[in-house]
Amino acid sequence: MDASPVSADPVLPLLPSKTERGRYITLLSSLSSWRPLFAGRRVLDFGASYGTSMVALIRLGAREVVGVEPDASRVEQAPPLVAKAAPGAEVSFHHTPDTTALPFKDGEFTFILANAVFEHIPQPRDAFVRELWRVLAPGGYLLINETPNKYFPKETHTTGLWFNHWLPRSVAYRRALRRGRFDPDRRDWESSGWRGLGYYELVRPLNGYQLVPEQTKLRHRLFKRLGFPPSLLDPYPVWILRKVDPRT
Repeated sequence: MDASPVSADPVLPLLPSKTERGRYITLLSSLSSWRPLFAGRRVLDFGASYGTSMVALIRLGAREVVGVEPDASRVEQAPPLVAKAAPGAEVSFHHTPDTTALPFKDGEFTFILANAVFEHIPQPRDAFVRELWRVLAPGGYLLINETPNKYFPKETHTTGLWFNHWLPRSVAYRRALRRGRFDPDRRDWESSGWRGLGYYELVRPLNGYQLVPEQTKLRHRLFKRLGFPPSLLDPYPVWILRKVDPRT
């Protein structure tokens, strides 16, 4: 599929909100460069929500998409959306309250997407990362997308405050309230996405991984030359890890 111009994409009018339409457009853009990693393959969408990311994967060439989501109401709403947006697509939905215990065999998937997910999982997150690694096949790819970078100095997801996500949880919460940047009657602080994910936090529980480096910008090439992950300070980095034999 040619994802441009996105404004003419027939899927857009089917999406239930402005947020989901924006997410879909962003996904088409961010995932299009990585299509060779999942086109024609069976894909796991971790934290599939309403199915928007599943539709984007199908539209970009995935053969089959399996979605897991802990929120039962979203799992109920996703199938009608996907059926309309991607008729005839090979998809399945799993309501999985505990996503540290996925209902799949070891190495069942060659590509896993976690889109805008990990910021909504309170720390520590090691068990979630390890479980995704368990169901990823050797040689397969895990792609973390649209999750804010906790190393970036401005918290861009929930409060818009500089350095707030570097503070202890309770201090950050009180500061967000005091500055009028968070409404506890509308959202839960723990799952609001106030603290993003950092690269070294992501890879800490893993053995046998290889980073597929982002190199689209000058800073990426500079960081790589210095021996650091190229997207280390991107506000919303794309992290792609390939599962390799740790003995090699």
